[in-house]
Amino acid sequence: MNDAMTESALELDAIFEGLRRAHLATPHPGLGERKRLLSSMLEGLWEREQAFIEALHKDLGKSEPETRLTEFFPVRKEIQYMRSHLADWMRPQRVSTPLQLLGTRSEIQNQPKGVVLVIAPWNFPLLLTIKPVIAAIAAGNRVVVKPPEHTPETSRLMADWLRSSLPEDWVQVVLGGPAEAAELTAMPFDHIFFTGGTVTGRKVMMAAAAHLTPVTLELGGKSPAIIDASVAPGKVASRIAWGKGLNAGQVCIAPDYLLVETNAADALIAAIKERWRFCFTEDVASSPEYGRIINDAQFERLVATLEDAVDKGARIAHGGRYDRAHRFMEPTILVDVTLDMRVMQEEVFGPLLPVMTWDDPSEPPALIAEVRDHPLSMYIFTRHRRRQHQWLQATRSGTVGIGETVVQIANPELPFGGIQASGMGRTNGKAAFDALSNQRSILRKSWPVSSVPISYPPFGSAKAAMVRWMSRYL
Repeated sequence: MNDAMTESALELDAIFEGLRRAHLATPHPGLGERKRLLSSMLEGLWEREQAFIEALHKDLGKSEPETRLTEFFPVRKEIQYMRSHLADWMRPQRVSTPLQLLGTRSEIQNQPKGVVLVIAPWNFPLLLTIKPVIAAIAAGNRVVVKPPEHTPETSRLMADWLRSSLPEDWVQVVLGGPAEAAELTAMPFDHIFFTGGTVTGRKVMMAAAAHLTPVTLELGGKSPAIIDASVAPGKVASRIAWGKGLNAGQVCIAPDYLLVETNAADALIAAIKERWRFCFTEDVASSPEYGRIINDAQFERLVATLEDAVDKGARIAHGGRYDRAHRFMEPTILVDVTLDMRVMQEEVFGPLLPVMTWDDPSEPPALIAEVRDHPLSMYIFTRHRRRQHQWLQATRSGTVGIGETVVQIANPELPFGGIQASGMGRTNGKAAFDALSNQRSILRKSWPVSSVPISYPPFGSAKAAMVRWMSRYL
């Protein structure tokens, strides 16, 4: 280990230990302090509203309306939602007690876990960095935040915001890259909240295992959209085109590929093409509404994926143009796609949309099972309730949108997360609060007389008979 790495590790150790001491000094922060911190965050967010719009445009080419709808607005709403519900969530929850424990009462208390590590991705850097921070603070935890290195303007602004709005014994921000992330995940945090790719997620989980640190992993996967001929192509196209065009396709729950009933495919493809023209004009590269690929590495990966598909027989039904100098890639539809192509083997995470067709309703679940592990999201477009039920029962995914794409994440009452390779644990609203709390079970002796002593030896004939009766009938 060189001197720079040693110095960095010592600094990170000092940050962690400082927060650990603060947690031990005040292990159960009260409602008033938590709400005060959330209010301070909200005030600081409002002060930097325009600055975040400019930073996200520099980093990702996001337009002002897109930034407001997908970054600023949901962060503001999450703070307000947590703040308004926090008193109820912190209140001990009385639960029923079985008859065999007569004379006692039971409750569940949510207590802070301790010091939480949040590692965030670059595709929605404000939203996906700050939402788990909001939940961690609402749950009473101290937090180390590692914003994404690939969005430097936004990450520096988030660091300034958090450092100005929150005490240093509550939140610390670490700017850096993979080296800092690796050092942080090797520390004995009380919880790690990671959002990113599956490959890195496995590394995070392996590092956490050394300390038996619980993890929330928000990963990705190939999220399919199943479409049959019963729905109007224009209605489906508006949802698919928006979900795939959002952030230039760099969305973990974007429709990754389409499974379309054969006799509906041509009309749907035509409708999606028309919808993209309407949204971004004929000259997509000049549209202020369309973003850019985050960096050269991601751009070259997408180009290689496109070339691999074409080399193996796929046909470009729409788009296909790109510009390396500006990291621009046009929304692109691929047909005649086969499962051996890279575009069907890996999460696309970009504006490439492969289309496969089917004739029998039993085919889509079989194709989904063959393509990849359980997806983070799945989308269903059909007017047939029986088919909805059939496809829901025959598949597994973290979330589902029926008749819509992407927006299922916007409901704070719906837990959000994946399954196995697409993630573990749940976030959003109370689900995030619960994930970052220790749900402590408490049983109290409430009456002078209790049924519990019947469990104590020695067991005479009368007590043994009573135990026999309880085991059979209670």
